[in-house]
Amino acid sequence: MLTLTNVTLHFGERPMFDEVSLFIGTEDRIGLVGRNGAGKSTLLKILAGEQRFDTGNLGRPRELTLGYLPQEMTHDLELTPRQVAEKAFQEAQKLKESLERIEKDLETTTDNDELMELAEMCAHAHERLNALGAADHDGQIETILKGIGFVGSDMDRPLKEMSGGWRMRAELARILLVRPDLLLLDEPTNHLDLPAIQWLEDLLKTYPAAIVLISHDKTFLDRLTKRTVEVYQGKLIDRKVSWSKFVEVRKEERERQAKAALEQQRYIEETQVLINKFRAKKDKAAFAQSLITKLEKLERIEVEDEDLRKMIVRFPPAPLSGKLVCEVMGVTKSYGSKEIFRDAELIIAKGEHLALVGANGTGKSTLVRMISGKEPHTGEIKLGHNVVLGHYAQDATDTLDPKKTVMETAEYAASEDNMKRVRSMLGAFLFSKDDVDKPVRVLSGGERARLALCCMLLRPLNFLLLDEPTHHLDIQSKDVLKEALKNYDGTFLLVSHDRDFLHGLTTRLLELDDHRIRDQHMDILELIEKRKALQDSDM
Repeated sequence: MLTLTNVTLHFGERPMFDEVSLFIGTEDRIGLVGRNGAGKSTLLKILAGEQRFDTGNLGRPRELTLGYLPQEMTHDLELTPRQVAEKAFQEAQKLKESLERIEKDLETTTDNDELMELAEMCAHAHERLNALGAADHDGQIETILKGIGFVGSDMDRPLKEMSGGWRMRAELARILLVRPDLLLLDEPTNHLDLPAIQWLEDLLKTYPAAIVLISHDKTFLDRLTKRTVEVYQGKLIDRKVSWSKFVEVRKEERERQAKAALEQQRYIEETQVLINKFRAKKDKAAFAQSLITKLEKLERIEVEDEDLRKMIVRFPPAPLSGKLVCEVMGVTKSYGSKEIFRDAELIIAKGEHLALVGANGTGKSTLVRMISGKEPHTGEIKLGHNVVLGHYAQDATDTLDPKKTVMETAEYAASEDNMKRVRSMLGAFLFSKDDVDKPVRVLSGGERARLALCCMLLRPLNFLLLDEPTHHLDIQSKDVLKEALKNYDGTFLLVSHDRDFLHGLTTRLLELDDHRIRDQHMDILELIEKRKALQDSDM
């Protein structure tokens, strides 16, 4: 269906891809993975035809329809989500007009070759119209917009009144309604809450299209993909397995590689001993020379070590605090006529590891901002004795000064006692050597997220408020952050929609629903199953 052949791409002097090739079939479900900055999004742009490359070829059939969701895009802010979704059916209108022309030409054409071509075009147009479900556009639009999280009048509000995440949801709805032959999705779950992620997951399981998916959600990848392609040092490593199986396969491959490299090194050393032994003897000189030639032609086995380069995050010991870290008492919060909380109550004890969960719009980020003192409210929120609070906001990466270097940013954030630890902490977050002199403006989203987290840890804290800290982090970095939070001896309150990240991390879940904070003494996967069972019983 789509073929990438020997593609090479450089950004200035920096090589991105070195003669990579990839074939995508009509039934392929591909997870595109790799480190932040490896080139995943760039590869998706190439496949979408939106990124030029130096050499090579991109081949695809003329009739192939393609739906591409990038991480960032420009929106027409005057449109409503419904109007954005309606754009999906522009193709249907054009197809109907095209069919009328084809049918007229079929009546008048006598050339056999032309008749065959027109008949094929007619058949393809009818197939596309059926796929687009042209008979029930309004019903399809309503279903997709509801599934992705739009409620009632929100479908008809202009995008200029909505956040970037909701704008991307509207665009995702349009793409899904197009029903393309190939879906290219770059982090589609980034701005979705858990109910919307599950809805999208269920939809894509049976969606009639090939899919290439970039995601740092391991559960999402495992449930939707059957093939994994890793972007690794300018190459593509392609295996016909899901993500979890891919990790096992790659580990086994590296172990075999390391063993083969060891055996090869042993062979080289033994051969060198023979060369040294025989090269000075006249009757053995030719034999020694043949061994030298053999070594020169030997292709050295290189052991891949990129996966060993991980963030090394250890939270500094938390300063002692009182037994009660935070009390929320009778808190009410509204935005205009929209009520978020009504007489909400919450007590957070020292050492608790908590997560806030719930649909978008229920007030998770609002509660975090209220506790941090950045959001006005009625009622009382009281921090305990000697509580030192750190807040990682959703827009933490946007608040970094783009003109400052990585080092200057970290030094500005560090306490006086931690100034000596700045370079080592940056190294732990994968900023080393010349990286620390880069200006913030040239960093990728993942690099900025790592820098913002690093800055937060350069001050002594015992109460962490973390609002979507895994956004933009790759899978390996998320795993390391999760392990660090597990071992943290302070208190944290975390907002996340990442099921795998939350699983086994928290001691208690706080579900926001119906303007209140509900205690759920269970793991995130148990809560998801509980909610799903309730939903099924209501159907």
